[in-house]
Amino acid sequence: MKTEGDADAPQPWQAPIRSKFRRKYPDDRRYPDDRRYPDDRRYPDDRRYPDDHPWFALDHAAIIYPSILSDRVSAYYRIQAILDEPVDIALVQRALDALRPRFPYFQIELRRGFFWFFFERNDSPNLVVEDSKFPMQRLSSGRKGVYLYRVRAHADRLSLEMCHILTDGYGAMIYFRSLLAEYFRLKGVTTEYGPMVFAPNDAPGPEEWEDAFSRYATPGAPGPAKLGPAWHLPGIGLPVHTMRVVTGELSLSSALAKAKEHGATLTIYLSSVFLAALQDVQDAEYEGRPRSRRRPLRLQVPANLRNFFPSSTLRNFSLYALPELDTRLGHYEFSEIVARVKATMALAFTPKEIMRTITRNVATAKHPVIRAVPLTMKNLIMRGLYRSHGEALYSSLSTNVGQARLPDSFASKVKRIDVVLPSTPGLKTVAGMLSHGDALSISFGSVIERRDLERAFFTRLVRDGLKVRVESNLGAPEGKDA
Repeated sequence: MKTEGDADAPQPWQAPIRSKFRRKYPDDRRYPDDRRYPDDRRYPDDRRYPDDHPWFALDHAAIIYPSILSDRVSAYYRIQAILDEPVDIALVQRALDALRPRFPYFQIELRRGFFWFFFERNDSPNLVVEDSKFPMQRLSSGRKGVYLYRVRAHADRLSLEMCHILTDGYGAMIYFRSLLAEYFRLKGVTTEYGPMVFAPNDAPGPEEWEDAFSRYATPGAPGPAKLGPAWHLPGIGLPVHTMRVVTGELSLSSALAKAKEHGATLTIYLSSVFLAALQDVQDAEYEGRPRSRRRPLRLQVPANLRNFFPSSTLRNFSLYALPELDTRLGHYEFSEIVARVKATMALAFTPKEIMRTITRNVATAKHPVIRAVPLTMKNLIMRGLYRSHGEALYSSLSTNVGQARLPDSFASKVKRIDVVLPSTPGLKTVAGMLSHGDALSISFGSVIERRDLERAFFTRLVRDGLKVRVESNLGAPEGKDA
């Protein structure tokens, strides 16, 4: 008998199994523009949502997140586009509605079972939300009828805030491109659809729901090496529901050329700059104190596992490398840091090494003892594991999502795209990178008052000959050049 936590539990495309979850749209439910959402509404390809929808399990990367959600830990990240004109919110709402049947695995809510959290179909309207100064705040992910993503708009900015329980950056970017494509189609711009931009009237395939971690887990494979705790940035926290975002914009071509000078890819170069900035901050923090009292600097650098294992899943399928500097051994020159990051990532991002972590995570969730523990106890265990074996192991997080790869039909109508990651009490300042055209955006999200890590990072880029334009949502005038 399957339980709601099983990776092989019923999937969203299978026949309904629990009719008690049946719900319909009330006839009097209205959107802001007074459009009705009747029960017999038909989508562009004349498909309907079924009256019933089965529950299905979280993937093996997502199961940790529901247990740790709080006002300080949202598990959301944000992709935002700056357009060349003000956003038409009514058209965004129409685009959001049109995509519902194409992405049914996102039209869900998080529910609590006896042993595991699980997903259930959500029939509530998903309304475009007015944007605010502080991203990814005041979320209610566990409440009935609440989606695990939301679309926000203000002035010329259109944003998607996506919960990591649903998908990783790859899946979110496909959804965001598709949303932009439908929005601009409604404005009269025709877009060619393909693997990176989904047409609203296409049928979703079952491979998009796959928990790819389960497919590639290899029973008997040894787990990854155990690590000790890393150094963490100290600092006084900002008020709850407050998050500082500092974004630096620079030329992508110039950054690529600079990375090539150092014999590195852009991801390796920027990760090296980040570790060097962490070292600068740690040096200042420990000035006059013995090096033996320091802890290693360790950076989490995620990668898309679809580049290593064939999969079309739009659920989570990413893992990370952990390049580190043990500054008890002395000060690292930048060339040494680049060499270490390059070597670490070359070893970590190979199928056999990745398989270690995949197998450990899947085997842990499927262990008979773990499966038999009630959810209330699981939550306590998960929180403890997250503190001791999650955030404790790395100093910060830096992800390079890569190129936005917008279709030519509307790429020129988007001036810049940013990705903003969530900060937590453990990982107080983190960075996300995304490029569009020749604009490379590097955004730091932080929940502490001090901003010396961001300053050290951008200062190093400037000293390396790159021109950076910096702006912030808090505490500094926008548009300041570094």
